[in-house]
Amino acid sequence: QQAVGRTVNGTVDTTTWSALLDGPVRDRISLARQIRDAAAITLATAHSGGVDAASTARQNIVDTADGKGAATSPWSDVPGQRVFLNAQMLNGLLKLTTDHGYTLSISELVGGDHSANSRHYVGVAVDINYINGTHVGSGAPHAAAMAACTKLGATEVLGPGDAGHSTHIHCGWPRP
Repeated sequence: QQAVGRTVNGTVDTTTWSALLDGPVRDRISLARQIRDAAAITLATAHSGGVDAASTARQNIVDTADGKGAATSPWSDVPGQRVFLNAQMLNGLLKLTTDHGYTLSISELVGGDHSANSRHYVGVAVDINYINGTHVGSGAPHAAAMAACTKLGATEVLGPGDAGHSTHIHCGWPRP
């Protein structure tokens, strides 16, 4: 149950069984639709480092909600790839708003330019540049949001004070 993001209760109920059979695909699509439609989540429609509408955070979520892979940016270390966003990461992102009460702006998912071996390129990382309407690095409650990411299963959590993360927090879940 834990492996598919369910509460561990020792029984394989219909929800757990369904998640074990086809849950990751169904959950990924359902979670992306919820994120796409969430009033508490703003998805970037542009990049800070280049122009490619197909690989913005918003388009990554729209494509995932439509059952497609999310596009990497042409200037990235893995240009022109389609990557399936991870259901655990999407669930964590959604729960930052539903369970922890944050309003978020997402700057990148698989698009943009990251380190060569970045978790972004395998669909398990998210960059958040605004928390509750305040830019990260300008007084946003980034430490608490970073702790929430860790509580939600992220194992790579970076932000102000970490190299290259002075303006956003990076929450990365385990690689598949």
